[in-house]
Amino acid sequence: MATLEDRTALITGVSGAIGGELARTFAREGAKVIGTYRSRQDAAEQALASLPAARRTLIQAGFGGGESARELWRSACESGPVDTVVVNAAAMATTPLSGDDEAWDAGWLESLQVNVIAASTLMREAAKTFAERGSGSIIAISSWAAEQGSRIPDVGAYAASKAALRNFAQTLARAYARTGVRVYTIAPGVVDGGMGTADLDPDEVRAVAEGLVMGRHVAVSEIAELAAFLATDRCPSLTGSTLDLNGASYIR
Repeated sequence: MATLEDRTALITGVSGAIGGELARTFAREGAKVIGTYRSRQDAAEQALASLPAARRTLIQAGFGGGESARELWRSACESGPVDTVVVNAAAMATTPLSGDDEAWDAGWLESLQVNVIAASTLMREAAKTFAERGSGSIIAISSWAAEQGSRIPDVGAYAASKAALRNFAQTLARAYARTGVRVYTIAPGVVDGGMGTADLDPDEVRAVAEGLVMGRHVAVSEIAELAAFLATDRCPSLTGSTLDLNGASYIR
């Protein structure tokens, strides 16, 4: 029996490497998947291709602020109850420490709108709904940069926004702990797909891997498997936890 049979999961950003693997893993475990994408519809459709039509839904969502997140939640709930929300969609805008002020301002604005305001609003809406029902799980995909700052100086806003997301997840977990709502944060290190390697050539990717303690990147499948386990709520006392997934490259 699949571990997520008869569950429905809303996963944001399924057109990316991590989101796509999340969608496929949740589908394999029996869940109905509602996936969101901003512009890459083909990639999003491919991520859900293994699911029958009755068990997959795609929603185009800009995810750029509070109202967009509320509209997304309303749309997701139209077809029935949602059991799990995985907040995966994110922006990695550059915020150069030296250089153009306009780029700095724009990068911070985008990082806060997408990674903090939209993400936290979606989590807030889900928590309210889940609390009324007495069950539900929320999984925020953060980053090891949220724990230690970015090792890349020009993406400081990304690291700060992911720290804010983690902090809000902790607040939400504490506020709803007695209602059956569980909130978890996954903090991956350098991942073998997605934004972390998007602009690197193969030699650069290998060089980064060699600098990590395990000598390899975190596999996107590891993030997806961990999220699927958390969605089963088999360890409810983990609520509020941040689960580090970085191969011992950063240990708190």
